[in-house]
Amino acid sequence: MKKIIKNILQYIAVIVISLVIAILLRLFVVDFYSIPSDSMQPTIEPGDFIMVNKLSFGARMYKNFDFLKDRTEPETYRIKGFSKIHNGDVLVFNFPYSGGWDRISMHLSRFYVKRCIGIPGDSLQIKGGFYEINGRRGIGNLNDQEMLSNYRGEYPQGIYNTYPFDYRLGWNFINFGPLYLPRKGDTLPIDTSAVQIYYKMIKYESGLNLQEREGQVWCGDSLVERYTFRTNWYFMGGDNMWNSQDSRYLGPIPEEFIIGKATLILTAKDPETKAYRWRRFFTRIRKEVKNR
Repeated sequence: MKKIIKNILQYIAVIVISLVIAILLRLFVVDFYSIPSDSMQPTIEPGDFIMVNKLSFGARMYKNFDFLKDRTEPETYRIKGFSKIHNGDVLVFNFPYSGGWDRISMHLSRFYVKRCIGIPGDSLQIKGGFYEINGRRGIGNLNDQEMLSNYRGEYPQGIYNTYPFDYRLGWNFINFGPLYLPRKGDTLPIDTSAVQIYYKMIKYESGLNLQEREGQVWCGDSLVERYTFRTNWYFMGGDNMWNSQDSRYLGPIPEEFIIGKATLILTAKDPETKAYRWRRFFTRIRKEVKNR
């Protein structure tokens, strides 16, 4: 009888230890996501099951779990990683609107995978359909960008107008920007043009509710002429530029929303036929778009 009890306890111990190891691995090392949409085609396809490396930039941790009961914005910190985020990295991040589209807020159960087009300190534009980073082309899906540049038909409804959806700027998915992506510690002048671009970002960081009055920017009775940013901001873009809800519409993404770097397609299954796509198994996710 004692031997049976001992075997049962050993079996339970193995299960508990295995669960703890699995949880720790997913918290600190890797996570896994199934892809439902075509927004990252041709790099990632619907039905792909991808691995996300959390060690590279450092695992993101919650300081506390108060947000679960009072619905405040989660406070996070990041364990030191061994690499920085670079232009072209494919990243997984939390969707930046948990309620309405009027303010940035971490959605805890909705995740996006996109390519990092712009990093903090970059000046980003879309000129004639082509991404330009600090005045240079060459990032993202160049085939799609060329198609956008050459397209002369009617644009699908709902994709032409872009962030920040202010007619005075006139930004759209063919001509967008210039947009400077703030680094933590950057102090930028805030005028009536800048406030259109950075309003949501400033409100997310500081809670300030900026308003335009008589050609100036105010917060209550205080004139606002400059603002120092408290976090790093990134521009994310889908490889399928014709069908991707990305920073062209969402706006820049704060660093604390980034979960990790997508590095590998583990398995792949056709979502309609359920047949395995064996050729895609263990395919490395690269910084460059490989068009067919």
